[in-house]
Amino acid sequence: MAGIGFELRRILKRRTYFSLLQAYGFAGIVSSGPWLLSIFGILLLGFLAVSQNEHSSAVIEFQVSVTYLIMSSLIFTGPVQLLFTRYIADMLFARERKTVISIILMMIASTCALGGILAYVIAIMFFANTPIFYQFLMGTGFVELCGVWILTIMGTSLKDYKALVSWYLVAYTVIVLAGIYLGADRGLYGYLLAFDLGQGILLMSLGAMVIRQFPGMLSFPGSVLSTQRMFWSLTLVGLFFNAAVWADKLLFWFTPDTSGLVIGPLRASPIYDVPIFLSYLLIVPGLAIFLFRLETDFVEAYEAYNRTIVEGGNYSELLIAKQGMINATRTGLWDIAKVQGITVIFAIAFTPQILSLLGYPVSYSRIFQFDVIGVSLQLLFMSILNVYFYMDLRSRSVLMTLIFFLGNVIFTWLSLQGGPFFYGMGFMFSLFIADTLGLVLLQRDLRDIDFITFVRSQ
Repeated sequence: MAGIGFELRRILKRRTYFSLLQAYGFAGIVSSGPWLLSIFGILLLGFLAVSQNEHSSAVIEFQVSVTYLIMSSLIFTGPVQLLFTRYIADMLFARERKTVISIILMMIASTCALGGILAYVIAIMFFANTPIFYQFLMGTGFVELCGVWILTIMGTSLKDYKALVSWYLVAYTVIVLAGIYLGADRGLYGYLLAFDLGQGILLMSLGAMVIRQFPGMLSFPGSVLSTQRMFWSLTLVGLFFNAAVWADKLLFWFTPDTSGLVIGPLRASPIYDVPIFLSYLLIVPGLAIFLFRLETDFVEAYEAYNRTIVEGGNYSELLIAKQGMINATRTGLWDIAKVQGITVIFAIAFTPQILSLLGYPVSYSRIFQFDVIGVSLQLLFMSILNVYFYMDLRSRSVLMTLIFFLGNVIFTWLSLQGGPFFYGMGFMFSLFIADTLGLVLLQRDLRDIDFITFVRSQ
């Protein structure tokens, strides 16, 4: 997203309050992407529908169904997202731009085809007792989301942030408005149809943007794809990270004391789902800072360090560039911590008011506060991981995501055994441990970056 970050900094140069709001508003939406917008969209649609007394049970079934679609599609595509993103980045660096479109279309086609097969198998095995139309809408939504996650990565690499944000807003506006209209008559099917319609619009619009950005001749994938140029450890990073993010939710969903059956085999945990998804909406300010600091300022410092090496700079120049990269990392992480820390303080201070305003019981307060801290720690974790991606220390990324995954599984299970007072602490504590380890390792690796660059890479 560095390309978009550089474009947004041009808005900040106008030095007006409106340009400040505009730049950080665009940054927040672009950084959030369809994941958080999906959460916001289904919560907003549910709020509007329930306020109009329209099929409250259908709204709950819709929200649970879409949540499972988001979770399963993210875990399914997680292993290939980073793998092919790195592969395409290397192709662009090697000036093989005209063959990029072949890789992208192959990735989309294979992911959607495998996703369709998986959706069909799951429908037969686990959803046999649900209506066939429901199975079709769920399968369609799953395949669309798989394509959207892949194209979103390529879309955020483009500089046309206005078009990207516009299509995001169009797609989710369609979901909300069509959901209110169709849901009034068709209930659950109407809501799912609206969701599929909006995701279809987003999939086609992102696809058109990417094809326009990477014009070229289509080639047989075997002629442009080399498995020797793939970094397979990135599949583990994508798998561990996405599995870790959803591990605590799954444990709450399939623990009888904290969940209930909603539709088909799908279960939900109202006592945990509402606080955690509300918490995710509160990391948008931190994501905006993330885009400007680690995806822009750090990238400049990192490129300056590498340029010093490539252009044969002397040792003094290398030390200056190295210190500049260290300073950019510290400043970026500290700014993210400050902004998100303020958000956490306000969220905790006004928890009863926030929950009452949204129509949720105050009994969710403690879990909500734990989850707000947890998702803020997740943002810090993502920031550390992003620095490691640029430094190309893939083993560190695998280690950190594995610790996050194992920690979330173990500590969430322990919190479930401890009782309601501890709900939410497992997610928060697992990220605290992963972040602490990440910061310690990152400090050491930045200190030794010259050794890593010149010795370990040989």
